[in-house]
Amino acid sequence: MDSLFLLQFACFIFMLVNAFFVALSHLHVRWENKRYERSRWMIVVALIGLAIQYAVQMVFGFRAADDSLGAVINILVYTPCFSLISLGIYNIETTRSNLRKMILMCSGIYAAIIVAFCVGISFYHSLYIREGLYVMLVLFCLSVLYCIYMIIQEMIRRKNMLETMAATDMLPYVRYSRASVIILWLAVLAMPVAIFSTTLLYIVGPAVLLALLFFNLTFIALGNSYIPTEELLDKEENIQLSGGVKVEKPLQQLSEERRNFIQSSLDQWCMDLGYKDSNVNMLTLSRTLCISKNELSLFFDQCLHSNFRIWLSEIRLNAAKKMMLEYPDYSNDIISAECGFSCRTHLYRIFKTKEGCSPTEWRDFHSTDAAQNDSNWA
Repeated sequence: MDSLFLLQFACFIFMLVNAFFVALSHLHVRWENKRYERSRWMIVVALIGLAIQYAVQMVFGFRAADDSLGAVINILVYTPCFSLISLGIYNIETTRSNLRKMILMCSGIYAAIIVAFCVGISFYHSLYIREGLYVMLVLFCLSVLYCIYMIIQEMIRRKNMLETMAATDMLPYVRYSRASVIILWLAVLAMPVAIFSTTLLYIVGPAVLLALLFFNLTFIALGNSYIPTEELLDKEENIQLSGGVKVEKPLQQLSEERRNFIQSSLDQWCMDLGYKDSNVNMLTLSRTLCISKNELSLFFDQCLHSNFRIWLSEIRLNAAKKMMLEYPDYSNDIISAECGFSCRTHLYRIFKTKEGCSPTEWRDFHSTDAAQNDSNWA
């Protein structure tokens, strides 16, 4: 049993195991999100397709017979599989209309690869299609570069939307987006090397597998952090970006009366402990207060010189500080849950950003300070 067969077998097992865990994580999500679930099954199908490709390589020995022969089979299978992974990533970021455009583009490029393959077969009457292989490789790289460009564009736009309209922990999304770009870049950079040099395949192959593993883990983590109100943002995004009729006219300036009304509404919402809902976002707040999303955005910008995310983080941070002083025995888990933070780590990052220390350090410092003041008073 040679080293190439062992590498292919390891890749085969790796793909099957990853497909199994990505599929199995469906049972562990707190809430189902249709957009995310579509992406999940795209990725699972792609991983199974890659596993089948390695099984074919082991059984028929294309790569073992010749690098160029194995390369032809690689491109024929890798292109639709990486396109499915890319579409799974893109589906989370974009609207359905944009997704359809990307599907058509990826399908068109793959059709061109099939044409190049068929033309090469007709010329040389074998799988050794010579120049046709380079045409197929260029088309594959074009497909991945196109996917990378489109995905980065959508990631930037969606991140901006989440930063202004959502108040949950952004770290799972940031990690997912970075992992997505890394795995795609590695695919386009490693493919020419892996195709034309079996020796270098032993180096770039494990690197791509590690990147794919990192992506799968962050994808699963992102699904676990999805909340029901994410679908409200998705629906709003679909309406705005796909030519829907629900478009609010931008307001230039809020009147003094309107400012006072919005401020009193927000104050009452805080007094009613609305900030304790970790699922709240700009749309749910807008519906609760019966104030348009545009007006709220203008109020945060013009009157508070901030945005919804920063404002709500400060409200929750102040509530957490107050609770820590009033209930020193409460754990950080209880504090984070009672103050609307999505998790303890989110509370930790807010304290690190705003106070420069952890919640525990802040609590210990102020508890000691309070004790000293009490002793001095006595």
